[in-house]
Amino acid sequence: MSKKLGAHVLDILPDMPDIRDRIYLPHLRSLHPGIYPRIAFPVRDQGKDSSCTGFALAHVIDFLRCREIGPDRPEPVSSRMLYEMAKRNDEWEGTAYEGSSLRGAIKGLYQSGVCTDATAPDKPGIEDWALTYVMAKEARETRLGAYFRLQPDISDYHAALNEIGVIYVSAQIHSHWENPKDDLIEPGGDSVGGHAFAIVGYDDTGFWVLNSWGPDWGVNGVAKWIYADWANTIMDAWVLQLGVRAPAAFGAAPGATPTSTTGLFGSNEPTRGDIVGHFVNIDDGLLVTAGKYGSPTATEMQETVERLTKADANDNLGYEHLIIYAHGGLNPLGAEAQRIATWKRNNIYGRNRLYNFHLMWDSGFIDEVFGQLSRSPAVGRIGGALSDWFFEAGIGKQTGSYAWRNMKQDALMSFSRRSEYDGGFKGLSPLLSGLDKAPRRPKLHLVGHSAGANVLGYLLSALGRFNLSKLELGTIQLMAPACTVAFFKEHYEPYLTGKGALKLQDRIYLYNLTDQLEQDDTVSANVPLLPSYSRSLLYLVSRAYEQMPNTPIAGMQTYVRELPSHSKLEVAYSTGIGGKTASRSHGGFDNDAATLGTIMSRVLGQPVPHPPKADELTGY
Repeated sequence: MSKKLGAHVLDILPDMPDIRDRIYLPHLRSLHPGIYPRIAFPVRDQGKDSSCTGFALAHVIDFLRCREIGPDRPEPVSSRMLYEMAKRNDEWEGTAYEGSSLRGAIKGLYQSGVCTDATAPDKPGIEDWALTYVMAKEARETRLGAYFRLQPDISDYHAALNEIGVIYVSAQIHSHWENPKDDLIEPGGDSVGGHAFAIVGYDDTGFWVLNSWGPDWGVNGVAKWIYADWANTIMDAWVLQLGVRAPAAFGAAPGATPTSTTGLFGSNEPTRGDIVGHFVNIDDGLLVTAGKYGSPTATEMQETVERLTKADANDNLGYEHLIIYAHGGLNPLGAEAQRIATWKRNNIYGRNRLYNFHLMWDSGFIDEVFGQLSRSPAVGRIGGALSDWFFEAGIGKQTGSYAWRNMKQDALMSFSRRSEYDGGFKGLSPLLSGLDKAPRRPKLHLVGHSAGANVLGYLLSALGRFNLSKLELGTIQLMAPACTVAFFKEHYEPYLTGKGALKLQDRIYLYNLTDQLEQDDTVSANVPLLPSYSRSLLYLVSRAYEQMPNTPIAGMQTYVRELPSHSKLEVAYSTGIGGKTASRSHGGFDNDAATLGTIMSRVLGQPVPHPPKADELTGY
């Protein structure tokens, strides 16, 4: 919970150490007996905002830039951008809070760089901040170089100050920080809360700190922090340097050494900042606007529209096509976020002038079904044909049927006209209407996997409600669609016959397994003692989870003759080896380089210039 010292908010928490962190190691060289700071730039004042991580890091960068460029051309960087990107990239749960962490601020700098204060000035109390295209482009000029975590060893701090000149620090400060006497913070005050600042020098009695409470604090924003007080209150410290000017370096992480190995960026799931601009989040038909993966704000969506419509975006490549993607029922929310982050990090779409935008919906079908089954006393005592019976007729049928109906109901409510639901329509409206009004716009394509075909089907039937007059629909592409043939005819067939809300310029493409691969596949939670089903998810849905046994499913080869016969419908089957698709399992299509390469080539209408590679499609 945030605390205050006077008008200043204190809400920095200790950063949890990670064994993968890069640790600073001093060089064996003689050290100066003291370093007295000379501040060659204006001292910042964060005011009443809880933005000390951004302001302190801005002071660190200002210090480094003045040393490298010189004080004659001071270009203060944007403390506001650093703070906002820190909030997006920190390791705390949720987004409905103020404050951030040192790790989050450094990660934000790594991922986005930082623009100047003139481009993104600080505006205290701002609520709907968004990273604009102009900010993002300029920010790539100033990037993070090497960074190291400091151990709480006074000699390491002295060595780091001799080597680099400034340290980024957080501490549990006390009441005497509010009003230093001359240039000294008296020790022994009442503990108040966490605060971030910079260390810029030392002498024989303590460290010189540069605070972000304005030039009237201490002496021109600087005061002495004696060593005993440092030892009692220090939390975390990092030392860093700026990278060389290399805008093309952003996102160029070698596949053999992913950023997760560094510790600074290692986490089980991506943050919202990793994927913002590439998703809306829907749960139970509602648009999710808060929490870990809150949907974009109006300003953030406006920036996405601007980015998609500028010819010089995407490193002057621009975006010719927008792909709206709906994932399947095997993916919980965190896994879908991981997919978005992986595709974004490896730039598999952007380098081909494509932009991927995801309908995140917390299906988690496998988790829901197997979570219920794990409570059954029968679990662990069944296998083989008996386990199939367990799913098709036993307790698994009851549990699975309920979860499947609930998931399809969520898809329906995402595009219903009921005001309390309709989350998909509400989430996509500012994107699609913004593009429709733009003088330059990408072509729209829909891609879905498994149960995502149900979400896209309802989107297609609701497309007329968006009142689009200029946006063009290129292709509809479905991987192993887990919708019924009847559903396909109701929601997709109108676009084959020219009766859809938009004219389908190309075709509907399906990518399915052969029946043999369907029968060789399994459905499993990969948890010991839990049963598994000996065929694919589509077989399980068809035989057990739909209302009638053996319901025809659009993604199954055995029911292909029941699909509409039309020149605009094309079905490709995977044998697991080569061809347009090479997936060997129901869940493997969106990890298959051949499938995604084919999808991209059909979107582009030509061979994809930079097809995805197998090692770029792992980790989700």
